[in-house]
Amino acid sequence: MRISKVVILFVSLTFSGAACQASPVLPFGVASAYNLVALGTVNSSSQTLLPGNITDNTDVTGRIAAAGTISGSLTIGSSLNGDPYGSAATYGLVAAGGLGVNTQVNMNGGGNAYAPGSNGSFNFNDSGHRVTSGSSGIDFDALRTQLDALSLQLAGQTANGVNGGLNYPGVNPSFYVLKGTDPNLNVFNISAAVFASSNNPIDIIAPVGSTIIVNVAGTSPTLGTPIYYNGTQHSGNDAADDHILFNFATATTVSLNAGFSGSVLSPFAFLTGTGQIDGNFIAAQIGQTGEVHNIEFAGTLPSDPGKSVVPEPGTIALMGSGMLAMAGLVRRRIKS
Repeated sequence: MRISKVVILFVSLTFSGAACQASPVLPFGVASAYNLVALGTVNSSSQTLLPGNITDNTDVTGRIAAAGTISGSLTIGSSLNGDPYGSAATYGLVAAGGLGVNTQVNMNGGGNAYAPGSNGSFNFNDSGHRVTSGSSGIDFDALRTQLDALSLQLAGQTANGVNGGLNYPGVNPSFYVLKGTDPNLNVFNISAAVFASSNNPIDIIAPVGSTIIVNVAGTSPTLGTPIYYNGTQHSGNDAADDHILFNFATATTVSLNAGFSGSVLSPFAFLTGTGQIDGNFIAAQIGQTGEVHNIEFAGTLPSDPGKSVVPEPGTIALMGSGMLAMAGLVRRRIKS
């Protein structure tokens, strides 16, 4: 009996230690730390190359990263306080292909910027500097593979939320309602037509704190009206919608022409828009957007394709030495 109690105590302490040493889960890998991410891709049907460029003229209050070039006139890093995954970012800006000609970037936060070559210029207001060689801190090939698989996997999730449509009881009758009741995960499937309606805003009604995944069908969806969450339209650096993800697994273009609060995963698409956006926006390539606010997706995705939980080396050593000690104890008790 005493041995059993010791074994139980050891196992509890060992796995408690393992849990304490675990790294925070990044839902999109290192892309979780960036508001705009251009991965690059080759469209399988048209074989059109999207090289992973960002061409924008806006204020991005968080960070941006491109597998290709970054061009335009941008202000980066104005609001980085309290973002959950910022420690995963090596740089505030990553332009793996360098800057475009005549590009001007104001770095108000985020530290250093990675941009090989000599094109363009930076104005560092946070004591950072330009880095032109070495690693960018992002393996875009591996990241692209991971997020392509994630988008397809999420698209295959069984929907457990209800498309309530218009005239839903207790809600503005002109709102198209998506109703979820699961406290952990609510999955919806909608058409490009529902996403595009300019007269019927989408109102997502679900328990606060639950992860919300909205899979949008179609190859060229366009957002025509703002997104609401539990009857309210959030904007700016308001993190109320940080558990909402819109997934575009079949899109080759995505246009956000209205205020959008929530994150976007569209790894095969060219993403553009005119509305202000709040979240992680991950695409193959990114053009002009509205102002981008630093809200990072904080939901819990149903799985992470291609990965499994592996104990850290220190945890393995601790478990091994502990097991050996327990084996010795058991042998001594048997002999006595």
